[in-house]
Amino acid sequence: MELRLEDVAARLVALDLWDAIGPVNWAIKPLGSAFPYFCTRMKGDGRPVKTRLLLLDGWQTVHDFNRTMVDRSFGCYSSPMEMPHFELVVMADGSFAAVRNDPGYMPRESLSERERAIFAKLLWEVYGVVMRLETDKDLPIAYAADKSVFCRTETAPDRWEDRPLPLQPPRPYVEQISFPNEDLRKARLLTVAADEAIDLDFRLLPNVMTREPRPRCAYVLAAVDSKTGARVIWDKTSVMPDGGLKAMWTSFPPRFLQHLIAHGRVPGTVNILPGRVHRMLHPLLMELSFKLVLHDSLPRLEQAMKV
Repeated sequence: MELRLEDVAARLVALDLWDAIGPVNWAIKPLGSAFPYFCTRMKGDGRPVKTRLLLLDGWQTVHDFNRTMVDRSFGCYSSPMEMPHFELVVMADGSFAAVRNDPGYMPRESLSERERAIFAKLLWEVYGVVMRLETDKDLPIAYAADKSVFCRTETAPDRWEDRPLPLQPPRPYVEQISFPNEDLRKARLLTVAADEAIDLDFRLLPNVMTREPRPRCAYVLAAVDSKTGARVIWDKTSVMPDGGLKAMWTSFPPRFLQHLIAHGRVPGTVNILPGRVHRMLHPLLMELSFKLVLHDSLPRLEQAMKV
């Protein structure tokens, strides 16, 4: 059966049964696909997004998604937008957009014919499952006792069955932070300015992108003077195709060290927000004598971000 992406999406949106999908992940595995896609839903605030339907690529992505939802500082994802998946974005007025998300790149609506075919097939199975959920709310946990996920599996062209998908454990997450020896040598010779403090963060810049045929997301290593709010560091970057998000994040501590060397001194205090930045900068405390101070908010830095 030939499925047109917009027609299937329109049917699903017209059902308006998003609450039935719930927080439980269930899977769809098309014939010939190297991995299953996991269905989950994220509620919007209605200004203007009403809901987002995510179809996450494979086991590792769904594990990363679930762990990031529990702990925002886990791993290297700042937003689900950075995780590889197809997404149906439904607006409060009933309009919708079908997009593809990949790590380090802006969401893309211009899907290839192959991507459109895959997405349409996935949404058709979502549509069928949502219809069944009206009368069988426990369907997504049908195989939980067997330590398996409910999965709509294509066993032959256009032939689908309910099958258990055995749980696969997540791979251990390991990150390594290292600094060039020459940079450490130079930094150790710097004066520690005990009365100087900066507010620092490394983050995704919303709605900022590179000017390329396929725009990449922009990130910034930003620091301001804690007293005046003046910019001390403003270093924008993006994900390199051969490195990925993890390489970009683990490279920000040595980049910060290079900025300290260029600054000519080490601030006595570096104010940061709890979470990933603290974890990644902590190894530098073993090399230099400054204080990392955690704060719930950094108003001066936030103000600088708006300029």
